[in-house]
Amino acid sequence: MARLLGLVTMLLMAVGTAHAQPQVPSIDDYAAMSNMTSVSLSPNGERIVFISGESRAERSIVVYSLVGEAPQVIDGGDDQVLAAVSWANDENLLATYSERRDIASMGERADVFRTYIIRADGSRNWELNQYASLANRDISDPDSMLVWLAVLQDNRGSRVGGDSVEQAVGLFRQEFSRDRARRRIFIGEGGYNYILNADNEPVVRYTNDDGEFELWANLDGSGWERVYNENLTRERFRFGARRSDRWTGRMTNMAGLDATGQYGYFTSRVNEDRSAVFRFNFETNEIEGPVVQSDLADVGSFIRDWRTNAIIGVSWNEERQHVEYFDETFAGIQSQLEGFFPDSNVSISSWDQEFRRVIISISGGQTSRSYYLLDRQSGEMAFLAGAYDRIPDESVAPVEIVHFEARDGLELFGYLTLPPGREASDLPLVMLPHGGPQARDFYGFDPWAQFLASRGYAVFQPQFRGSDGFGRNFITMAHGEWGRSMQDDVSDAVHHLVESGVADRDRVCLFGWSYGGYAALAGATLTPELYRCIIAGAPVSDVFSMMNYETGRFGGASVTYWAEYIGDWRSETEYITRISPALNAEDVQAPLMLVHGTDDLIVPFEQAEIMAEAMDAAGKPYELVAIEDGPHQSYRMTVDNVRELYTNLERFLFEHNPPDAN
Repeated sequence: MARLLGLVTMLLMAVGTAHAQPQVPSIDDYAAMSNMTSVSLSPNGERIVFISGESRAERSIVVYSLVGEAPQVIDGGDDQVLAAVSWANDENLLATYSERRDIASMGERADVFRTYIIRADGSRNWELNQYASLANRDISDPDSMLVWLAVLQDNRGSRVGGDSVEQAVGLFRQEFSRDRARRRIFIGEGGYNYILNADNEPVVRYTNDDGEFELWANLDGSGWERVYNENLTRERFRFGARRSDRWTGRMTNMAGLDATGQYGYFTSRVNEDRSAVFRFNFETNEIEGPVVQSDLADVGSFIRDWRTNAIIGVSWNEERQHVEYFDETFAGIQSQLEGFFPDSNVSISSWDQEFRRVIISISGGQTSRSYYLLDRQSGEMAFLAGAYDRIPDESVAPVEIVHFEARDGLELFGYLTLPPGREASDLPLVMLPHGGPQARDFYGFDPWAQFLASRGYAVFQPQFRGSDGFGRNFITMAHGEWGRSMQDDVSDAVHHLVESGVADRDRVCLFGWSYGGYAALAGATLTPELYRCIIAGAPVSDVFSMMNYETGRFGGASVTYWAEYIGDWRSETEYITRISPALNAEDVQAPLMLVHGTDDLIVPFEQAEIMAEAMDAAGKPYELVAIEDGPHQSYRMTVDNVRELYTNLERFLFEHNPPDAN
C-alpha cells in the first residue's frame, strides 16, 4: 500500500524531470509488475483510474483525483489476475479478471475472463453476466450502460429459422446497482448482428447465412431495407472427420459507423492477402476503398470514440505503429504528438466527455512506457508516471529495426535490442524468436529483451514467415514448414547479424518460449553448429505427443488449426520425426537448459520431461528448471515466476556465453 501511495504522489510531475545516472537495474527491478497500466480518464475528466502494484498480492485499482480529493486504492485480490480496468460512468468501474477454473461441461481446466462492476469508492462490486458484452457507455443516461445479451426468439414467419425458437441478440439497459437490474431496449431478429448509431439506435444489421452475406439498413426509421448482398467463397480444410471453414468475399463483417451514420467501416483482404479498411456508403449503397491499406501489414484495429461509439480511426503495426484518424481534431493531436516523440509509438488512449483532458501513452524510443495528461484548454502536457519506474529511461536499451533476406529471397525484418552504452559491433547475441507461431513482436519495450540487453547481450527478435499481421500469404507460406523454412528464417537472421558485424559468430545463443521454445530446441538439433547455448522455455519437444494432447483437449477443437499449420502427423511420420527435437536428442551439441511451468495448460510440462528423458537416453547433459505452479502466458506469471526465470537465464548465459569474455 505504501508503494502505491508513493506512486500516486509522483503523478503530475513536470515533463523532463531529470534522473540521476542509474546503476544497472536488478533482477527484482525487471521482475516487478508494471506500476501503471490500463490508464483511463473518468467521463467528467476529474479522476484517473489505473492498475498498480509490484506483485500479484499487491495488485490494486488506484483511483486518483485531479481536483484535490484523496486517492482511493481498491484491493484487486490475489486469487485472480486483474487484467484491465476502465470507467463505466463517473462513479463505477469496469474491471476484467482472468481466472483459472474447471469447465465442468468440458472436463477441462481453462483460463476464463470475467467482468465486474466496482464502485469507484470501493464500497461495492458485483459480477456482470458472463454472456453480456458492452454495447456502449450511454452518456445520455449516466446511471446505466448498454449491453448485448443473447435471447431466445420465436422465429415463426421470419426469413431465418423457419417455425422454431432461435437465439437472437437483445439490447439491454444495465443499471449499475446489480446484475439483474436491467431492462430490454430492443430484440433483434435471429441470425443478425446489429450496429448502433450515435443515438444508440440499432440502424444497421448484417448476417452470413449459409454463405450469403447480407447488409440491411434502417437509418431513417422507415423500416429495414437490404442494401447489399453477395455470395461468399468457402475455403474448407479437412482433417479426418474434422473440418474448418473460412468464408471470403468483399464484405464479411461490419465493425461500426462513423459519427454521421453515412459510412460503415469494415476490413477485407486485398487479393486475398493483407487486410485493409473499406467503408460502405449508405447514401449510394456502394463499397468505397480501400481507404487505408499497407504494403507490408494487415490494417484494421479500429479506434472508437466512447462518447458516440463511432469509429474515428484505425491503427496497425508495420515495423512501427501507425495511426490514422478520420476525425480532423484527433488527427491533428496525433500528428503533433508524433512530432514531439518521433522515436516512440504514440497513442491517444483516453479522453473525457468534453474532450478537454486527454491521456497519452508513449512507448519505445528508450522509454518503458510513459503516460502524460494533456489539457487541451491550456495546451499544457504533464507527465503522469512511467509504467516501470524501477527501470529509468536511462537504463532502457535502444531498439533498432533490422531488415534481412532469407535464403529463398524473402524480405524479412526483426527487432534488435542493444545493450545500453555498447556499439552494435561484435556483440554476444541472444536470438529470441516469438511464440505462437501465428503471433508477432512489436516495436517498443519488451521486458525479456530489455532484461537480456541489460546483462550485456544484443537481442534479436526475427519476424519469421508465419508471423501474424503481415497478410494471409505470409502465414500460409509457413504451413507445413515447422523445422524447415520457418527455422531457416531464424538461422538466416543469425547469419545476417554475424556478416554485418553486429554479432560475434562464436557467441550466439538461442532462447524462446512456447513456439519460440520449440524453435530453440529445433536450432539445437537441426543447426547445432550455430549456437553456443540453448534455452528452451515451455517448448514443444515431441510433435506427436503434443498433437495427442491437442486432440484430447476440448474435444480436439484446435486440431484442424494445427493440422493446417504443421501437416498430417498421422501420415507424415518421417517429417514429423525429423522435426521433433526429443526424437533427435543425440544431435544436441550446445549446453541446454529447459524451463517450464508445472501448471502450463497450453504446452504441458510433460513436453519438457519428454525432452529431458531423451537427453538422458542420449547421454547428453542438460538442465531442467521446473517453475512450480508456473503458467504458460507471461501475463499470468507471478513476480516469483519471473524472478526464477530471469535468475536462471542470467546464470546460464553468464556460465556458457559470458557477455564480456570468450
